[in-house]
Amino acid sequence: MHLSRARCLRILGGAFAANLLGWAVTVLYAWIFRRTMTEAPKMHEIAAITLYPNLLLVPMAMGVIAAYFWQRLEMRIWGYLWWALLTVAMCVGGAYLLVKEGAVCLLIASPILWGALFAGSLIGRLIFRKVGGRLQLVIFPVVILAIFAEGKIAGEQAGVVTDEIVVAAAPAEVWKHVVAFPRITNEPDYWLNKVGLPSAAETTCEGEFVGAKRECIFSNGLVFKEVVSELEMQRRLTFDVTEQPNDPELLGHVTLHRGQFELQANPDGSTTLIGRSWYTLHVRPLWYFDWWTRDITREVHLRVMRHIKQLSEAHG
Repeated sequence: MHLSRARCLRILGGAFAANLLGWAVTVLYAWIFRRTMTEAPKMHEIAAITLYPNLLLVPMAMGVIAAYFWQRLEMRIWGYLWWALLTVAMCVGGAYLLVKEGAVCLLIASPILWGALFAGSLIGRLIFRKVGGRLQLVIFPVVILAIFAEGKIAGEQAGVVTDEIVVAAAPAEVWKHVVAFPRITNEPDYWLNKVGLPSAAETTCEGEFVGAKRECIFSNGLVFKEVVSELEMQRRLTFDVTEQPNDPELLGHVTLHRGQFELQANPDGSTTLIGRSWYTLHVRPLWYFDWWTRDITREVHLRVMRHIKQLSEAHG
């Protein structure tokens, strides 16, 4: 593909214009969100649900804008695919450098951003062929209405992740390592941990009573502050998350509410250890990010539960 100076400028112009739209939507959301936070709590609640930037519809709109600039280049579909990747790289790089968005979150978001922006560019390619290359202003209110409508339909999503393992030790022994446990020294084997996602490292607790303060500490020093809300000796421990760390990988994306360990005695003397976590997901599309949230939460569960299993079986 021959890339003359004029061609490069048009490609970069399309990528820049697309990112300008994406940033404008994000800034508008942030302004409305902050203004309503203190001045109009009810409007703030509505804004949180309906206006949170949708990582499917917004990049599709960005793709339409990029296609307006690229339409005269007579590119094949593969060209749109690769220049959509360039546009996403600009978007992700800007989010990382300017707003300090988490690297792991950006890695997770990049595939759907690329796919949605590519799809939007193909839609734009078709539209502009139909209308003779003119940018129809009616596109913008349609996109805005689609974003609002999707927000009202999708809202937020609450979920619970449940995992279990069998420990070759009695519940009384397992319980000793459930309320609190020493630091995990094993290296995590989850691939996202290897590219920067913090891993569960240690839990501390004031004692075995309702109201006791706990801390779940991660490998990079992040701390989830918790309080014991339910305790049934050698059977069940439930704790509420009272403070979530101010980390870009979590901030505004997901809220963790509660965790639980349940012990079930088995006839052979072993124990089934069950871990549960309750959360609310804010970022959309929900179906995509919920899969990632559940997968990451499951890895945290299993890392902690395997550590409890190792400790219990060593002392049982």
